[in-house]
Parts: sequence; C-alpha cells; structure tokens
Amino acid sequence: MPASRTPQDVLARIRRHAAQDPTGVALVVGETTLTYREFVLASAGLAGRLSAAGVRSGQTVVLYQRQSAQTVVGMVAALWLGAAWCVAEPGQPPERLRALVRDVDCGAVVHGGTDAAGEPYTPPELNALREDAPRPLALLANRCSTEPAAGPGARTDVADAYEAVPAPAETSGAAPAYVITTAGSTGEPKAVVVTRDNLARVIEARPEKPGCVTFSPCRLSWDGSLLLLFHALCTGGTAVLPDHRQLPDAAESAALVLHWRVVYAGGPPSYYRLMLPHLAGADAHLREVILAGEVFPLGLLDQHRAVLPRTQLRNEYGPTEATITVLAHPVAGTYREAVPIGRSLGGQSAYVLDERLRPLEPGRLGELYLGGGQIALGYAARPGDTARHFVADPFTRRRGARMYRTGDLVVLDERGEIVFRGRADGQLKVRGVRVERHGVEAALEDHPAVGQATVLGVPDRHGDTRLVAFWSPAEPGGILPTARELVEFCTGRLVGQAVPGNFHLVDSMPLGPSGKTDEDALRALLGTDTAAAGDVCGTDPATAEPPPEARPDGWHGWPEPQGAVARLWSRVLGHDDFAADDSFFTVGGDSRRVVELHLCLQREWPGAVRVGQLFDLDTVESQAELVAAVKPAAPPARGAATGTPEPGDDAGTPGEQQ
Repeated sequence: MPASRTPQDVLARIRRHAAQDPTGVALVVGETTLTYREFVLASAGLAGRLSAAGVRSGQTVVLYQRQSAQTVVGMVAALWLGAAWCVAEPGQPPERLRALVRDVDCGAVVHGGTDAAGEPYTPPELNALREDAPRPLALLANRCSTEPAAGPGARTDVADAYEAVPAPAETSGAAPAYVITTAGSTGEPKAVVVTRDNLARVIEARPEKPGCVTFSPCRLSWDGSLLLLFHALCTGGTAVLPDHRQLPDAAESAALVLHWRVVYAGGPPSYYRLMLPHLAGADAHLREVILAGEVFPLGLLDQHRAVLPRTQLRNEYGPTEATITVLAHPVAGTYREAVPIGRSLGGQSAYVLDERLRPLEPGRLGELYLGGGQIALGYAARPGDTARHFVADPFTRRRGARMYRTGDLVVLDERGEIVFRGRADGQLKVRGVRVERHGVEAALEDHPAVGQATVLGVPDRHGDTRLVAFWSPAEPGGILPTARELVEFCTGRLVGQAVPGNFHLVDSMPLGPSGKTDEDALRALLGTDTAAAGDVCGTDPATAEPPPEARPDGWHGWPEPQGAVARLWSRVLGHDDFAADDSFFTVGGDSRRVVELHLCLQREWPGAVRVGQLFDLDTVESQAELVAAVKPAAPPARGAATGTPEPGDDAGTPGEQQ
C-alpha cells in the first residue's frame, strides 16, 4: 500500500466485525474462548476502568501479566483510549521495570496477580516502582474469562463484568499503538514505539483472508506474535494463541493447531521444529506457515516437507523498528546456501547500501536499510539512538520520509531477492531477540571481580544460537564469583535473552596477531564438548560424563533421585552452583533450557513430567518428588546407539511428548 494513503485503523476494523458477526469466535488463548461481542465488550470495559484511573490518550498501558486472553483484551483496551500498550513479562528485575515505566510515559500497570486464595495482590516488583510511577491497577483474571471453554462452540460470558463502555477516543494514526522492548547497544532494553498507522499498514499489506483461523505460538511481548493475531481480528477470523502454560510445550501448541483447524500459522523456526512431529495430518487445513525472527535452517525444509507436504512455507523478515515484517520469500525448490529473506511487501522499501548510502549492485555485500510507512517513531526517551538508527530517506520524494538502518549485512541475488549474510555490529539473534554481544560483555565487566569478558554465539545441536561467556579475573588471587552469581548479576542488567547460559573462566584472553581477542582460540577451548555450549543430552544422560565445570561434587551425598535430577540440571545449565531449593530460573534457566531439561527427564523417567509442570515445580526437590514414583528407563544395551531424543520419540499423550 502506498505510504501516502491512510490505512484503516485496526480498532475500527475489529469493531466493524463485532457488529457484523457478534457471535463469531474472535479469540482463543489456551482454553479460553471469546466471541467478537465478548471481546469488544471486555476491551471497552477495561478501557473504562483505565480511563477512570486517569490514563490519557498518548500514554502507555503496561500489561504486566502472564499470557492469557486478558492480555489481548488489555492491548485493545489501550487502543480504545488512544493509548499504547506494552506487554512485560512478570518477574522482571525492579530496576528494569522501573526504567520501562519511566521511559514510556506509563499511565497504568495492569496485572492479574492473585494469591493462593485467589485474592488480588500486587507483585512485589511493582511495589518497588518509584513513588511518582502510576499506581498499579489490578485486573482480575475473572474479569475477561471464567471457566475454560469446553470446545469450539463454548462461550465465555464477560458482558456483565463491565458497566462502562466508553466511546473510542478520536486518535491520529501517528499516535503510538504499542511499545516493544529490544536489546540495545548496552544490553539494556530499548523501547521501540510503533504507531497505529504502522500497525494498520502491516495488516493491510497482507492479502485479506476473511474468516480464517490463525495461530501464533509466541509471547505477546515479541512483535512477531502480532501479525497473525491482528490479521485475524481485522478480517473477522479467529486468532488462536497458547496461554502461558502451553507456550513452552510444542506438543500442546500443535494440539491447538489441530483442534481449531488452523489455516495460517507463524513463529520462529526453532519452535516450529519442535511442533512439527506433532502436526501430522495438519496440512489438510493448514495452508501456510510463516517463519521469522531467526535465520531459516536449511535442514528444516526437508523436515517440514516430510510432515506437511501440502503446506506452503514463507520466510519473512522485519525488525521491530519496521513493524513486524517487511520482506517475504515463498520457500520452494531447493537451496544450496541460504533461504532468501525475500522482497519488500506492501509498498515498503528495502535498500542494499554501502557506507556512503549508495545502492549496491547484485552480489555486492552491503547494509540493509528499510523505508516506507511501517518505520516506527523511534526509541522512547532515547533521542540519540533514534537519530543514529532512523535517518532521512534520500530515495523518495515523500516529505519527512525516514529509513531504518538495520545493521544487517545482505546481498541482492540475481533474482532481485535479498539474502541475509550476518550482522554489521556484533549483534546475534537469540531466541528471536537481537542481542548485541559487546553490550553483554560490558555488563559482565561491570562486575568488580571480572577483568575482561568475551561473549560468543555458539550453535546448539538444532542450529540455534546460545551465548557463552569467557571471563578473566580482575585481580590474580581474588575471590571469584560463581556461575550463579554471574547469572544473577547479569539478570538485573540485561534482557533475558542477553544473559549467557554458560560462563568459562580463563586466566587471560588469548590474543591474535592483531592484538585483538582471538575468538577462534576461545571456541577451541570448547572443543567438541557441545554440552559446554548448551547442547545437553547429546548422549545418554544416565551414562554421559558431565562437563568439567559441572562435576557432581556440589551435590555429593544428596539422596536419590535428587542427585540424578541435579546431574541433569548441571548438564543443562553448564554449572553445578545450585541448591536443592533453588529455582531453575534464578540459576541460569530459561524457557529454552526448560525444554532441554524436559527432554533429559523424559529420557530418564519416560512419561513422568510434562514440560509445563517444570515452570511451577522449578526446584530439584520438587522435580525429584515428581519422578520418584516412576521407574527409571533401562540403560541402553552395550553397543547400542545413544543420542538425544528428538521431539516425539517418546510414546505418550500429546502433552507428554516434546
């Protein structure tokens, strides 16, 4: 769509479909179902409560809650008021949450916290907000959902939960619609401000497919989840999402795709790979899968075709600063090197330029710049960063047009398609989020015991990037921090994806001929021990020798099965600095490592644990109690092949497979 034409606002489109088909299913999150009437009434009702709390047009509503239907209701409620939304994951360090609230002109923090008795309470990190921050507004879970839906025809009555249904605010398309945080040059989050017109344009750039069912297996704090969500809501379709308990379980996500007969799905390649073994037969209704957020692994193409031969794949590309997606490539045929990220969509512009902003011929390596009506406003409260990355577009006559400097190195191939070659500034994609490794190094070097740090991106067995940190002491003979202390130190300063999963102590950094750190020498220190780089369970967990930094001395004398569970923790985390009652997520664990831990536990105790349980039962003690009643798997026969159980290898229900 030409950048000069004004697109139709997404809220107006949602309300129109609610008027045309009020009983149609608009939203499914986990087991909760909302019709268009219920969804619009819930959003309007929350908008009334926010307005009564003093939220003004142009402010930001921070949605501090685990993923649920009420999260999406909160997003549309913010639009209703002419405000923006920002989804923030619970459990963030108070200083990070405080910085976000400060930077985005936060009008309210909406959360769904309840205690064990179901009574509302304010999470302690919200109480740590500075005094001039907005008073957190509690959003009770039963405000927009009651009992789980019984099936496709079930309904959730929410109309009685609200009294005030205010008229939508008159808002300019240039007003902010949402804020997404992304890693900055210091490793600290930067808040990208995206306008209502930006969002409307990316939806209108897609061919309209009225009434279709879409699925995004992603967190709503990642903008990649928004494309199919709003495409469905703006075209009278049904948007299906996993809730916070289903998100880490690819089998449960696949079950949603099959149950709701999803037509269009999208997400990062690494997660789609885990879903594939559970999607057999889905190509009877699944027309297209959009993969984005990570480099497309060539091996995934054959896996996809073996399971879903009739489903089209698309490789798409778009940084947060250019509103979700700008380039697309229909995946077809075979590829010798890399799958292209494609051509520009919907009247957007893509330029391959040299350091003097001159267009380069096909085959020449250059930096990718993006232009058009999807370019975001910039970074909240960071005018310097905004000026550096959002520059004037000299290739258009449109007044005030800007282009975004992506920092991605690309080439234009002979067919006119863009092929990704790497990063110009040391950034890495980790679980779909851009992380600048030099910023992570700077954060580590802020620790008084760390003299120098080097952070590398190391592929695991799936080809996904994991961060490995090498560090040398500030003073010889000084007190050295443990791996857990370094994780805790980094967690308070960096986004979750920027926290290294493994820490390796070296006497000093090896230097190359130029005097710079010899990264190849550091990689050589990892050797062939992929477990040190986060590739766990590469051999039989019952017999594999743990890496040197993960010897079982730290849990010597622990009763079984705690000792066995602890050994698996060590292999997943790359260290043994944890106690029996430590939370997995405070000693270096994250959502990806939960999946890896589940694979290891599943191999040793088949069927004992579902991956979703590991988020609540997150200590060695609790997990040992869970597996205690299950007979351990028999060790493989001498000479038998051992290896990582791929998702779906173990028999069981869809919820037991991973």
